[in-house]
Amino acid sequence: MSQLNQLFIWIFEQLKSVVELFVADPGNQWGLTIVLFTILFNILMLPINLSQMKTMRKQQALQPEVAKIQAKYKNDPQKLQEMQMKLYKENGVNMFGGCLPLLITYPIFIAMFSVFRQLAADGRLTGFGFTPIIPDLSANHNIILSALSVGTMLLSTYVSTLKTKGQNNPAAASANKMQYMMAALFGWITYTSNSALGLYWVTGNTFRLIQGLILNAVDKKKSETVVKEK
Repeated sequence: MSQLNQLFIWIFEQLKSVVELFVADPGNQWGLTIVLFTILFNILMLPINLSQMKTMRKQQALQPEVAKIQAKYKNDPQKLQEMQMKLYKENGVNMFGGCLPLLITYPIFIAMFSVFRQLAADGRLTGFGFTPIIPDLSANHNIILSALSVGTMLLSTYVSTLKTKGQNNPAAASANKMQYMMAALFGWITYTSNSALGLYWVTGNTFRLIQGLILNAVDKKKSETVVKEK
């Protein structure tokens, strides 16, 4: 087992020791520990995730201008790239800013796959249920959890791109198709993996969904304030 796995298992054990002070049922102890770990991890990721969402929205808002540049310089790839980079720079958009959370979130997801598989192999999760949806945290083929994985992932993506819905945005449409495929992939991984991993993923998606709703509400309030001032 890698040192990273050992680190995560140690963190889980420390969090579980705290949860045990308030919860008696072993299944609920493990379930709440996974939920607590996921929330704490996403809180630590919050500044990066907020930066990603703002970058995505700026990129999507600039797509009409990007489309004009692409049409104008379609026969000159070098000039096209130069003008596109200039557009992003003038509007304070980092083209790679939206990739950083993915470079962190997905490797952590893979690490969690190994961690929960180890915990299940050690018998620490076996036979322990958490809510009626998860009768056994070590069991796989949980169709309800898999459906929740797909649904929460698509909802969190929808909310994060809500401000640009209805725009003629080919790049955004292509990105949406990619998100559907990614959601299906993670739904399949959730279905074929133990339920502990699915709980981790659904909790993280739900956190990001709520985060997106809050950010949308804040942006809406700012927009209304600007309109009133005008």
